[in-house]
Amino acid sequence: MQTSDNTVATYGSCLPRAFAATRRGMLLGAVATTVLGLGIGLASGSAQAAPARGGAANLAMIGEAQGLDPMTSTADLVGTIMQHVYEPLYTFDANWKVAPMLAEGMPTVSKDGLSYTIAIRKGVKLHSGRDLNADDVVASLQRWMEVSPRGKAVGKEVASLAAKGPNTVELKLKQPYAPLLAQLALPSGMAAIMAKESIAPQVTQFIGTGPYKFKERRPDQFTVLTRFDEYGARSEAPSGYAGKREALLDELRFVPVPSANTRVEGALAGQFQYAGLLPVEASRP
Repeated sequence: MQTSDNTVATYGSCLPRAFAATRRGMLLGAVATTVLGLGIGLASGSAQAAPARGGAANLAMIGEAQGLDPMTSTADLVGTIMQHVYEPLYTFDANWKVAPMLAEGMPTVSKDGLSYTIAIRKGVKLHSGRDLNADDVVASLQRWMEVSPRGKAVGKEVASLAAKGPNTVELKLKQPYAPLLAQLALPSGMAAIMAKESIAPQVTQFIGTGPYKFKERRPDQFTVLTRFDEYGARSEAPSGYAGKREALLDELRFVPVPSANTRVEGALAGQFQYAGLLPVEASRP
């Protein structure tokens, strides 16, 4: 499934409401609620006490991610992990309307619908420490159009893509293509913006702009992300994938746990602070 909140725990939406009806359910519900606040901010503008910062979380995922390249994989599990590391130009708000993320705002579109001029937010830091620029965006989108199934479909519609200064990108189409912005915003097989020097046929350096940066992966054991203290969040209120994202925890440890029963018991025992896709029967006393 695709995630939909500015949190690490959007799989929490799969938790049955019946969980609140029993002690077992209340514990699992508490796990989900905790994780909804621990990832990268809540998708709610309601007034509430500032959440605590620091610490780490073990997140029980449904399996092992087959690679961490968010362009080449359309697997939800890859997107769930790597959308903490990478960001797109555009994303979706809580009403599934396209909203800017790394783009400064919505693009300027020519009257004939063929030319899109996109201003890139200034001062956004890559995990390598330098500022994001238009060359990174062009290189990333070119790779996306070469290796991503969704990107390849978009690439057939694109006549040219070029940087127009340090913080502006111009994309020209062969003919009007209404789904363009939605394609750039979708979280699976995402049009992730990467540091141009990290781009390769097989990405081994995961350098993005997200609130967490890649630290370590041990296949079949864990993938670890750590908070990126220089993250440049947007100023708008959180809404769906859009708006301000805030990294609250120091470290996220994604652990593959294929057994649903093990995920349930681990969550109840406090081994996991989040467990993905719990079965309905887990709500029973």
